[in-house]
Amino acid sequence: MQEQDTNRPGRAGLDSLDPLKATGHLLRRANQRFVALWSGAMPGGPTSPQLAVLALLAVEQPLDQQTIGERGGFDKSTCGYLIDRMDRAGLIHAAVDPANRRRKLVHLTPEGRSTLNEALPVTVQVEEAMTASLTQSERTELNRLLAKMLTLQGDATAP
Repeated sequence: MQEQDTNRPGRAGLDSLDPLKATGHLLRRANQRFVALWSGAMPGGPTSPQLAVLALLAVEQPLDQQTIGERGGFDKSTCGYLIDRMDRAGLIHAAVDPANRRRKLVHLTPEGRSTLNEALPVTVQVEEAMTASLTQSERTELNRLLAKMLTLQGDATAP
């Protein structure tokens, strides 16, 4: 009778190590593919998080930095970095709220609106390329599951 090696994971543990079955690995590969597609389609253009900020401001402005973070799913430091970088680039204008000096109000600039308008068709192309092997219902289900996975953590903005 053979001795069982207790230092090796069981079959279920081995399955979780298989890159084609491990959720974390698949998500990382999907993100790498998205970044490659985005960078190729938008060289020197806005990043995906920057585009999210522009899109939020195109719908409603001004928004305070905290609201942008909440609606965009950014943690506080990432949002602060994005706002500062985009302000320096002239895509947005951020200023202290005179009614509450602890808040920063953010407005979309004409350059930011132009950048958003130029990026929208490219965004659609990247999304289509990223999900080309999926049906429309599978795309909807993928987005639903990803959103569910993020909100189950209790904090959708957590890294």
